[in-house]
Amino acid sequence: MNIGLGFILIPIGVIFIVLSIFSFQKNEKTKGYGMLIAGTVILSICILLLLGMYDPYRNYI
Repeated sequence: MNIGLGFILIPIGVIFIVLSIFSFQKNEKTKGYGMLIAGTVILSICILLLLGMYDPYRNYI
């Protein structure tokens, strides 16, 4: 289940980072920084899920 959630979060994080690049080009710096931080956090969580370091369902089994 963690691997599936990790694979779902990859495109979402990449979309946030790409949109932040477009925001920087339009001189919308606060929006760009917010989306860049959100994309980075999402990709960090994705890496933790894919490596198995974080398991949100471990107490339910």
